[in-house]
Parts: sequence; C-alpha cells; structure tokens
Amino acid sequence: MLRRLVLTGLVCVTVTGCARIAESRLNPMNWFGRSQAVAAQPQEIRPLVPESRRVVTVDQRVLIDTVTDVRIERMPDGAIIRATGYAATGGSYNAELVLESADGGNLVYAFRVMPSNTAGGRRVTVATVLSNAELAATRSVTVRGATGAQRTSR
Repeated sequence: MLRRLVLTGLVCVTVTGCARIAESRLNPMNWFGRSQAVAAQPQEIRPLVPESRRVVTVDQRVLIDTVTDVRIERMPDGAIIRATGYAATGGSYNAELVLESADGGNLVYAFRVMPSNTAGGRRVTVATVLSNAELAATRSVTVRGATGAQRTSR
C-alpha cells in the first residue's frame, strides 16, 4: 500500500513539473487537434416527405341514417356539441362529427359512422368541442344525416 502511495505521489510531482501539460498529447482534450475553418459545401435540402408522394385519405364512413337530437352544452372553456342519431344497421362504430362548412356563423357538421353488420345498438351519440372563440362567432349549428338534419340556433 505504501508503494502505491509513493508511486502516485511521484507521478503527481512529475506531471506538475510539466509547464505545458495543457498542450501535450497526454491531455485527452488535445487528441483531435484544434479546429480549422473550411469552406462550406452547399448541400441539397431534401424534404422529409417527397413532393411526388401524395397521401390521400378516403373517409369510408357513411352518414348516419337519422339524426334525432342536437344539443349544445355550455362549459367554462366553450361548449360541447352533442348529437344523437340512429344508424341503418346495428353495431356502427367510429362515429364523428365532421365539420363541412363554417360560413357566416353557421356551422354544418356531417354525422359519420362506420357501418357494421354485427349485433349491437343502433342508437349512436357523438360529441365535439367548440372553444369560446369559435362559439362567439357561431349563430347556428346544423348536423346532417342521410335522411335529414337537425339544427339548433341562438
């Protein structure tokens, strides 16, 4: 143990005797040398998605058969638009209110569902949220189905 301590002390004294250890090759910070300025080569910027690739999403959901009720329920951050309808077949799923137009304060939504032939209820309820800013500019909300629509207004 005493040998290791003496050897470590001698190494420390030897290293501290070097005047310029910061510039020596023993310093790991100097292993790659100093950086030098070089001329930048212009590179082509490639987008993440090529322009030739167009992704087209086709909504395969259909309009719900009948819209029976539309309600707007106030909340502190805006409002919830809730619509209820009956599907032509039981077990419909993936329901959504899809905004079709918003002109002059009149919002028109399409009530879309994915049809299924499995057993299940035909009554479907779906909701979407409007912020206070969107609600301030809204005068009426219409929800369309396949055989008709329901409208609510101020």
